[in-house]
Amino acid sequence: MNSFFSSVLSVITSVLITLGFMQPPGPTVEFTDLANRDYNYEAQYIQPDASKYVKITAPDMGYDIYTPTEGLSYGYRYGASIITNADGSIDMWTAGLGDSQQWDWIFYKHSPDGGKNWTKEQIVLEPTPGSADFYSCCDPGVIKIGEYYYLGYTSTVHPDGIVNNVFVARSLNPAGPYEKWNGNGWGGKPEAIVTYNGDPTTFGAGEPSFVVIKDKLYIYYTWRDGALNQTRLSIADATDENWPATMEYQGVAIDHTFESEDSSDVKYIEDCGKFVAINTVNRFSEDSSIGIYVSDDGLNFKISNFMKTNTSHCCHNAGISSRANGHILLEDDVFMVYAYGDIWGLWATRMHKVDISIINSPDLYEYDNGTNVKTEIAFREAIEYFDPITITVRPHEYELESGRIGEFVKVFKVNDDLERERIYLNIRFSDYDEDVISVYGTYIIPKSAGQTYVTAEWNGYTSIFLVTVK
Repeated sequence: MNSFFSSVLSVITSVLITLGFMQPPGPTVEFTDLANRDYNYEAQYIQPDASKYVKITAPDMGYDIYTPTEGLSYGYRYGASIITNADGSIDMWTAGLGDSQQWDWIFYKHSPDGGKNWTKEQIVLEPTPGSADFYSCCDPGVIKIGEYYYLGYTSTVHPDGIVNNVFVARSLNPAGPYEKWNGNGWGGKPEAIVTYNGDPTTFGAGEPSFVVIKDKLYIYYTWRDGALNQTRLSIADATDENWPATMEYQGVAIDHTFESEDSSDVKYIEDCGKFVAINTVNRFSEDSSIGIYVSDDGLNFKISNFMKTNTSHCCHNAGISSRANGHILLEDDVFMVYAYGDIWGLWATRMHKVDISIINSPDLYEYDNGTNVKTEIAFREAIEYFDPITITVRPHEYELESGRIGEFVKVFKVNDDLERERIYLNIRFSDYDEDVISVYGTYIIPKSAGQTYVTAEWNGYTSIFLVTVK
């Protein structure tokens, strides 16, 4: 292309970006390793050597990226899903405490500098009232395919937190807004992509993670059925926008046999052509460690090494970072994140930059011989002013009778300790069926029998609640 047309194209592109019709191109940052690959290269797939294994180590004790507030009974961020970007920034999703009616919400924050500093957290996914994810959105697992970020999560309609299922939502932006898979497409009432059908007294299915290999999406998830503790695999067509409808079950990827193993976070290491999975072993105990599994085909995993040195005891729900497609290159900066703490529901979140190497045989030495660290949580002081991160409507479901008096909607702003303060002004309600209800200020008047979802909006924050008119 000659310089004249290049100049014209550059001007047109700049105008379109300015007007918001195009996004500016992402930066291309080359890594300094001999491979010299950047984030825009085409993924490489090599034949794995079955005699090789993967070893992951933590060279230091890491540092906390979340600590609960002193004096509170609960506070946590766990089950991290972590994406590293070409510019050295990090996107991270965790499960955190919801309100008393919804157990967990999914939080998002961004680090512009490789985990040193973080933006203010946001709530990006909450349960949908009156739906199949009624009680919680937790255990996030995120992958990017094309333009969309897909956020898998665990939820249930059982009040005891059992009989869980796997769900997924998608967004063009890591911070949302997200639209949930509804069984046929995206948006509206969610439907599970993995439905548990085993022992109705146990955990069920959940805790998803994803890897894209060529045109296939590998979907890993926990299956706890009675005495079974497994990581299972389904595969879907990554080229299909509605890929949940194409999922096919492949089998058991890991049959967990070590003491108190929890959820697996699975990635793909291109340099050796191997899938790698990490989880915590002896979770919540003083003898906790990180277990690492490898697979040559993504289905048949075997233990590879244990990492205990420099990790905090009582750790659980570990995640490991990757590029947006679930791939790791050995020259990448790779991070491991887990929650820890010896008081239930009062956990800090710790981050380590880890080293990955290829070894010739399994290294299981640290399972019995390694020593983890008793890390004391450095609790933080309560904030002196109310800095909201979301709003919530309580209750999440309103029931009215046609032809009767209406009801005021209670809207609260919420801070990162999940403390609430009611708000009265500048609240806007939208997206409701005007044949079912009318809204005046914060007052709902029933009109005719039916159900409608309503979106409450205040200062850029939104919350969805359900109104049933009998």
